[in-house]
Amino acid sequence: MLTNIGIGCLAAVMVATVVFGVVAIRTGWMLPWLRRRTLRPVLWGYATLAGSAGLCLWCVGMTAERADVFGLAGLVLIATNTVLSYLATRPGPVTTP
Repeated sequence: MLTNIGIGCLAAVMVATVVFGVVAIRTGWMLPWLRRRTLRPVLWGYATLAGSAGLCLWCVGMTAERADVFGLAGLVLIATNTVLSYLATRPGPVTTP
């Protein structure tokens, strides 16, 4: 019973992060506590989508027969999330005319 509740909460978190990622990509709107630090909301949206997909694949990998393939793919997407989130908070290159 407790495992089902945990899986349901994790699924709800993944759906919420996907929604926030898509909203950031489409409109540039971000959660209020992230607006000050994040300079590139679209890149942050893609990072959030990669992280959610990675978490989903990792969870599927823990329950599937091919845990090594799904788990590794999930960890690669989570690492991609980390890199893209870092780049979203850094200023872009300065271009001179």
